[in-house]
Amino acid sequence: MEKVCPLCNRGYTALNQHLRVSHLVKNIEERGKLVLLASGRLNIRFEACPVQSCDSLKGKRLDRHLKRSHTGLSEGAKSELRNNLKRRLILGSLVALRASNPSVPMVSTLDLDEAAGLEEEKEVEEEEGEEGECQVTKLKAEVANLKDEVAKLKRQAKEQNDGLELSQTYNRNLKRAYLRLKRSAVKANKNSVIFGTADVLEYSLPQTSEADEGSSEIPSGTILCPPFPDHIRALNTLLEEYKELQEEPHPNAKLLNNVQSKLHRIKKFLGWMSKGQSGLAKLEFLNNQKRLKGWAVYLVDCGMARTTSLHYLKNVRQFLVYVKETPPKTSRLGQKDLVMGIRYLKGAIKGWNRHVVQHQMSVKGRKDAVMHTVVELQQCRRLALLAIPKLLSKLEQLHTNSSLWKLQGYVAAYLASLYGHRLGVFLNMTDLEVSEAVHGDKDDYLLKMTHHKTNEAFGTAKMLLNKEEYGWLLKLIAFKTKYASTKKMSPFVFFNTTFGRNRNLTKHLQMVWSEMQLKGDVNFISLRTAVATFARDRHGEDSVQRKSMARLMCHDTATADRHYAMDLSVEQARIGRLLFEQAQETTNSRTRPQTEVIKRQESCIITHV
Repeated sequence: MEKVCPLCNRGYTALNQHLRVSHLVKNIEERGKLVLLASGRLNIRFEACPVQSCDSLKGKRLDRHLKRSHTGLSEGAKSELRNNLKRRLILGSLVALRASNPSVPMVSTLDLDEAAGLEEEKEVEEEEGEEGECQVTKLKAEVANLKDEVAKLKRQAKEQNDGLELSQTYNRNLKRAYLRLKRSAVKANKNSVIFGTADVLEYSLPQTSEADEGSSEIPSGTILCPPFPDHIRALNTLLEEYKELQEEPHPNAKLLNNVQSKLHRIKKFLGWMSKGQSGLAKLEFLNNQKRLKGWAVYLVDCGMARTTSLHYLKNVRQFLVYVKETPPKTSRLGQKDLVMGIRYLKGAIKGWNRHVVQHQMSVKGRKDAVMHTVVELQQCRRLALLAIPKLLSKLEQLHTNSSLWKLQGYVAAYLASLYGHRLGVFLNMTDLEVSEAVHGDKDDYLLKMTHHKTNEAFGTAKMLLNKEEYGWLLKLIAFKTKYASTKKMSPFVFFNTTFGRNRNLTKHLQMVWSEMQLKGDVNFISLRTAVATFARDRHGEDSVQRKSMARLMCHDTATADRHYAMDLSVEQARIGRLLFEQAQETTNSRTRPQTEVIKRQESCIITHV
């Protein structure tokens, strides 16, 4: 949001920086008051009323006082009074700051200009008072006439303002009522899932006419299910207990998000199964195989991706297993009925896997088309080695946020293109972990990062850095300590303007990637994909070298092949064909050449041709 500079009357988004760079306002307190003057965000709730002849004192709520006591004033007049009061208070604070003779001299003269204007008005009044007494009576008569006209105009303006406010209020209420009706209509349209009889139990999307198709299109993949019966206390208790079980004793933010997604899918399923049923607390509505099959079919018919619908089926199966093992007290559902439902879901999940694998292969193909090359990774590290020392020297002379973002982006790009670590490894890297790096015999340093995605399976994430690379991280920590001064400083190496964790590191990586003029869209996962693929192609799928690299990347090779390593290239397929041809050569000791038979076969083929 732009703010108008009080010195040059131009709009600027970063007004603080504009005052410091363009107007050379070095005094921090003066700059803060000027920014406050432009934004007007000053608390005047407990100031005295600015209306003349009003005896309201300080300490009362000014906003309530203006609303209740001065009903004759329009909202525009009240806003102007509040703005004038804020300006007067801020200029008064500037006068007090100037009187304190600050060590850093002030640049603005707004308070001096205001005082000079008041003195000129007093001088003009004194000069007018020295005129002849003969004109006083005439002027008083003119003033009285003008006051009468002004009072008349004020009454007319008040009537017009009141009528305008009344019409605006009416229009606003009318618009809100229209929006409420529109939302109700859309919700009713989405919930209008057509149910057949209890015997057929067929579900379909709401039918629309040709005229309505352009106005109310339903996005593909939208689940249009009846709402979850949240008025049933037993179901709410059951889901709450299931939620507590899934969250575990010490859940993190990611686990909480996953649990919320599971509960959302289970509620959709329960809403589907309980439509039109009674006695929901007994859970007997779950014993309906036709409706359960209709749910599985509907997940595909609504246009949902197979991978997403597979999550729905798995979450529902887990929930039914939980109900089977720990049924609630109100349940009248037999174990046999639950076993049949779970068995059907297992079969549906097994049939889903084929389509999911096909989807994953298509995704891998799209990734392969835009995957970074070895040359790009090498070029990234070479250019980063040239840019990082220049940025370090530049930041030591003058601190700018743009230089700091570039430095962090280049450091992250260099290390990610080499080791292929995830974003979380860099975000969670702390000053303590850098300072406790193990110093090797060859003047290198082994970093061990504790907090990352797969720390339960692989322990700490590791990076071996040489002396120069390790110095980059020490410089970042030194810059943070220098710039933070008295402010609270976070323990993370990659920091932002408030000296907290830099969650825009991917954005800075993409910025420097574009500056290096490298192709494609980059992020930490795309770099990780390239590193994992080249490790497989260079060292072999089951080689010891590849397993060692995967251990440093905190990823097992099976998962890497499934999610990150790409399909074979043309060169790799050519090598594979050569292996097939060599395997069928007759030089093998277990294969005896039959020259006569081969000759008869060749002559027979030639004759037929």
